[in-house]
Amino acid sequence: MNIALHRFSPSGVTKLFTLILALFIFGCETTSQLPVHSVEYQAHQEKLSTLEQYQVSGKLGYIDPTQRQSLNFNWRHAPDSSQLRLTTFLGKTVLTLDINSEGATLTDMDGNRYFDKDADLLFYQLTGMRLPIVYMQDWVKGQPTAADAMQVSDRGTLDSLSQTRGGQTWQLAYLGYTEQGDFVLPQKMTLSREEIKLNIQINKWNID
Repeated sequence: MNIALHRFSPSGVTKLFTLILALFIFGCETTSQLPVHSVEYQAHQEKLSTLEQYQVSGKLGYIDPTQRQSLNFNWRHAPDSSQLRLTTFLGKTVLTLDINSEGATLTDMDGNRYFDKDADLLFYQLTGMRLPIVYMQDWVKGQPTAADAMQVSDRGTLDSLSQTRGGQTWQLAYLGYTEQGDFVLPQKMTLSREEIKLNIQINKWNID
């Protein structure tokens, strides 16, 4: 286990940023034990599995009993590397997360850098929370990797999925899709757990 390069004492705001960060960190697991669904679902999932390089940007709205926050995000993903950047609406960078074959490096708004080979563990070290970090690269595309349950629409796209991990159950609802070339991709989602809610609005997909 690698230790963070700088000592980290998260404030409430920083915990928010790393919570949002967790929703978009990338992993490499792509299998799940799910029942066979319609021909439309199978064809849609096979198409999504070919989408390995893309850039997505939009807005995040976080709500819990103590605060409400909004951020912009920009996420670039390629087969061998990924980068997530969170900014304020004025364009100030809040977090940058880089993932490659060696591990994960997080740079905060003060320029402090933290590293660990395990992105899940890095997040846990900084926030004290265990979240479904590595699966979101697939969930944001509409793939139910490692989900425990899901609902599928007549057109073969996901309506919702859920995953229980460490005694915590996350629910992800897909509220809207957009057509991007040959792909049908999520445009609006809501991730929730008990009193935590994250609204995700995707404004732009760039597909290479």
